[in-house]
Amino acid sequence: MNFPEDPTSPEIITNNSLEWQGISYDVKRRNLFGKKLETKRILDSVSGSACPGQLVAIMGPSGSGKTTLLDILADRVSSGKIDGTISVNKRPRSTVSFRAVSAYVSQEDSLIGSFTVLETLRQSARLALPKSVDAAERERRVQHAIDMMGLRSCENVLIGDVFRKGVSGGQKRRVSVAIELLKEPSILLLDEPTSGLDSAAAFNIMEYLKKLAAEDQCTVVVTIHQPSSDIWSSLSKVCFLAKGNVVYFDTPDRVPEYFAEVGYPVPPYTNPAEHVLNLTNTDFPGHGDVEGLIERYRKEPRAPTCQMQLLLADTVSTPGGGGDGGQLAPPSEKEIWKTVRPSKLVQFWTLLKRNFMNNLRNPGIYWVRFVMYVMLSFMIGTMYIRSNDSLTQFDYIPMLFYVQAFLVFMAVAVLPFFDEIRAVFARERANSNLNVLMFVLANFLAALPGIALIALVSTGMVVGIAGLNAFGWFFLNLFLSMVVSESLMMLLGAATPHYIIGIALGAGLYGMFMLVCGFMVPRDKIPAGWIWVHYIAFHTYAFGAFMFAEFHDEPPAGNAILRQFDLEDTDLGVNMGVLAAMIDVRGEAIISDTSSCDDSIDYPRRGPSEVHSEDDDEVPIVDYHLVEAADVRRVLSAEEATAVKVTKDKLLIGTEKGSVYAFDGHGKMVGTWINHTGAV
Repeated sequence: MNFPEDPTSPEIITNNSLEWQGISYDVKRRNLFGKKLETKRILDSVSGSACPGQLVAIMGPSGSGKTTLLDILADRVSSGKIDGTISVNKRPRSTVSFRAVSAYVSQEDSLIGSFTVLETLRQSARLALPKSVDAAERERRVQHAIDMMGLRSCENVLIGDVFRKGVSGGQKRRVSVAIELLKEPSILLLDEPTSGLDSAAAFNIMEYLKKLAAEDQCTVVVTIHQPSSDIWSSLSKVCFLAKGNVVYFDTPDRVPEYFAEVGYPVPPYTNPAEHVLNLTNTDFPGHGDVEGLIERYRKEPRAPTCQMQLLLADTVSTPGGGGDGGQLAPPSEKEIWKTVRPSKLVQFWTLLKRNFMNNLRNPGIYWVRFVMYVMLSFMIGTMYIRSNDSLTQFDYIPMLFYVQAFLVFMAVAVLPFFDEIRAVFARERANSNLNVLMFVLANFLAALPGIALIALVSTGMVVGIAGLNAFGWFFLNLFLSMVVSESLMMLLGAATPHYIIGIALGAGLYGMFMLVCGFMVPRDKIPAGWIWVHYIAFHTYAFGAFMFAEFHDEPPAGNAILRQFDLEDTDLGVNMGVLAAMIDVRGEAIISDTSSCDDSIDYPRRGPSEVHSEDDDEVPIVDYHLVEAADVRRVLSAEEATAVKVTKDKLLIGTEKGSVYAFDGHGKMVGTWINHTGAV
């Protein structure tokens, strides 16, 4: 039985049109205490389209909503309330299928500074391209992207970071664009791709995007501040926004005629883009009647939208079914991603190698800390040197507390660098749907050699110089404690919007854990209201293990010291097991927090592509009917829904012959084929 597949599947669609109707976006302002204030409208009924072969530019003054509109089109908005419809080839925009055939270049350049331009592109190609793309083709795409973005002269130059100067800001911008071109997407969305570039570089990038659209029938949508005359002439359509509204959406060559009709003719020898931007910028005097321009455009007859691509068969037959019914076999999300991204094993190996090399090359991740650990460990060892006969066993207790408290606390230094890696992964996950588990495992395993080296050298210097007992237990305890500490900081880094907040929270938690670990106040004397913190603090198990390994059966006062701190029944194996379990629990928490870092929309759908925030109190409407493939929708009555056996969580999409497909409220095709001709 040959049923049509998911119409948004990348296996079927190679050239994709993108249309949006009535897009409105509202955000609710809140005060410092979280109380909702007034609602601010960012976009107001914005409509438009971008067809295969077109280069469409969204323009407007600062604050007009350019980036917001592009983020919504790219499925990158995760807050506020969004209304309107977004369709790909007249079909519902399915998040999975849309991500599979599109690429998005954000305004910020998320790159790892330890790698060269060439290494960055090769790593990105390994993570973005499926196994069906062999090594030779992968390398061809990398070299092609380097040439097209004018990066040949700097291909072996580091991206650069706070420790080393690298490529310029404009070159970073071109690297970001080159990364997304590796996928050869059919829909490409770019947020200010010319920012930070000189006029020649900006023109060449826009010329390449125009060529990409024309030759590969790619749909390209960009936001741009103020294009030069050369760039202006290369655009297929332009959308001018002002105060979140459209004041013009049509071809560039019609701008002089249109604005002359509304009373604002373009002066001679003036760039039309500059003229319109000056008219719509209400921050400065001399602007036009923006409200009048908005109302005038709303009365303007709309240009025709993209012609629908007829991709499905006219009829559907079922063996022995007489066309009365059957079951669809649409590709699942897993099957779609198999065709457009590499295997999990390739993802894991590439991420592991990249993270390990980054840890090795970036001095701030481990090498600066290594030097600090060596200095502190040497100082600790010499302060408690074994030849100092004046020291008693009781004098060693503060030293053990200092080791498990301060040496472990220094893991906060990893957060700024984890923040950089997280930003890169967020971009990669959003555009290529990388596996979160593979990222967390690779990041965790890549960190172990550095932590092990620091723990081993610190143990050797402290235990060796001070003459402590149980070298093996000391090393294992310090190593596991440092891994737990680093895992906790990565969890905070994944859960907070900025590493400064993560460092502050981490310092506060460590301060609490130090207070209740059993050194300041023995366990049996901790107030009942705080005893729960004692049991969840990893410092408790680390300090207990350090104390027991050093003083157990150690004359003359070892056992007395353990009884004083209520540690005489400590089991070293159990404490090490608890620390190892904490690593696993926090690793799972990192996976949960990091999985949301792609900023993707997770809204109940109002229709094929209509979305709104979960903060909205309204009930989403999901029953629609598309008649004769036209963009006509209406809510089904209860009688109509019953007549065609459509449940409340389904919506109807018609083909060019009126046949009906059933989709769920998220625009995802469900498995039931309904043979239905004509309108309901």
